[in-house]
Amino acid sequence: MRIPVTINPNTIKTYYNEENKKVKKRVLQSNDLTEWDKNIPKNLQEICLEAIAQNWEANPVLDEITLTIDRCLLLNILSTNLPLKLTVPKISDDIYWKRCYLDRWPKLLPQDVHLDFQMSEIVKVHSNNSRKSSDVGNSNSKSRASSKSRHSSVVQQNSNERTWKGCFLETHIREYLEKLKPECYDAVEIKELSDLCGAYVKILNIRELQCSENSPSRIPLNAILTGLETLTELSLCFKQTYIGEKFTWDILKVTLQDIKLLSKGLEKCKLKVFRLRNSDIDDEKTIILLKSLLKHEDLQILDFSHCQISDDGAVALSKFSLQNTMTDLILANNEIGVKGAKALCYAICNNSCNLRAINLKLNPIMEKGGDLLMRALMMGARNIKSLFLSGCRLGKNNTSIGEMIEHNTSLEHLDLSNNAIGEETGKFILQGLRYNTTLKKLDVRMCKLNPANEFEILHKINQNGKNQRSSKIIRKPISVESQFNFEISDELLTEIENVFVPDTANITVAPQE
Repeated sequence: MRIPVTINPNTIKTYYNEENKKVKKRVLQSNDLTEWDKNIPKNLQEICLEAIAQNWEANPVLDEITLTIDRCLLLNILSTNLPLKLTVPKISDDIYWKRCYLDRWPKLLPQDVHLDFQMSEIVKVHSNNSRKSSDVGNSNSKSRASSKSRHSSVVQQNSNERTWKGCFLETHIREYLEKLKPECYDAVEIKELSDLCGAYVKILNIRELQCSENSPSRIPLNAILTGLETLTELSLCFKQTYIGEKFTWDILKVTLQDIKLLSKGLEKCKLKVFRLRNSDIDDEKTIILLKSLLKHEDLQILDFSHCQISDDGAVALSKFSLQNTMTDLILANNEIGVKGAKALCYAICNNSCNLRAINLKLNPIMEKGGDLLMRALMMGARNIKSLFLSGCRLGKNNTSIGEMIEHNTSLEHLDLSNNAIGEETGKFILQGLRYNTTLKKLDVRMCKLNPANEFEILHKINQNGKNQRSSKIIRKPISVESQFNFEISDELLTEIENVFVPDTANITVAPQE
């Protein structure tokens, strides 16, 4: 079925009604209109455009077509299997790239992109064409050199919006890297791919990387990351998903060389979000990656979930949070203990720390680590808005949770689920909520609380969320006993300060002749 592109755009705007989308359960009876144009002969305009589309690979004509109607019809009938070397620098209209994406990945719909056809697409094409037609008579030299500048201007104008072209190229690069084996790695081909698509890729989510047949090494990521100049969000997983009968333990390992190559690529990027999850990342590899991320001034989210980071890695992360603008730190399901929790407490109590949310789910910080975090939130960590401590082995002795809730005025979300804190701690929590008006979410499921107390806790939290609490509630004055003073040893403080300083103990100086 062909689209009646000869309708005036102003006519479509007139009869296009947003309220029709809100009508539900509306049943309309109509005939099959899929072949309404079966017996209508094609006009000369359509025949010419079909001829252009059939020979477009040999003669790519698009900018020369100035009428909006002709341009839209050509983009609707142009083949979606054309080489990217031709289409990427030549076509910037989302009308074509939406067709390419849906034809190749019909079940993998992108996020933050409009799926419905928007009238702004026709208007955008028409406005672009009017500008181009007005500039044709200026100079031939400008028209020859306008190809590269036109593509960069399109990216700059839509820097805050996701386009179908960007989604297509992001998914294409991801699929290429996920299926690429280290034995088939070609540096020249990777360079060509990054130069072709680098200006349009903002988000890259690599779900797996193929392992070499004879070693646990993966493809080097420094070359592709260096060419992605507009990349702002990177998600990685080094593990291989589909293995088959060729299982080896190497598919679960990540070599130090792979991490060093990744860090070289990260030095060339300016990320806002970095996620490295479900991979063999220990403390040494974490420190290498953090050193390369120190120059990322706009980094907001750092995610190392489901890795093997222990206390030394948490020490490095605490120092990193003091030198960066990071706001969200996600460390779920690692091996962080009491020492790591104490280092993070030191960081969040520092005025130069910008952290707003910390996720420590499934880390064995134990009762002592939980007490340290509660005391930090009660003493000086006034910027933390969300704290996740689900499954962290907190116990009945963590009664400081109730006192923290009573005195803290900034925390909005606290997750304590799957911790056997007991009924006595539940009473302290309920007592602290009498003076708290800021906590809007509190998860105490599977904590062995008294059902009546748990219900009362949820009721008070719902009142905070709906802002139904009285504004005249007088908060009790903070009176912190001496044993609750947060202290840190000189040894741990020295370790935090020198975590990124190169070790010169093993460096030998050659004797002078």
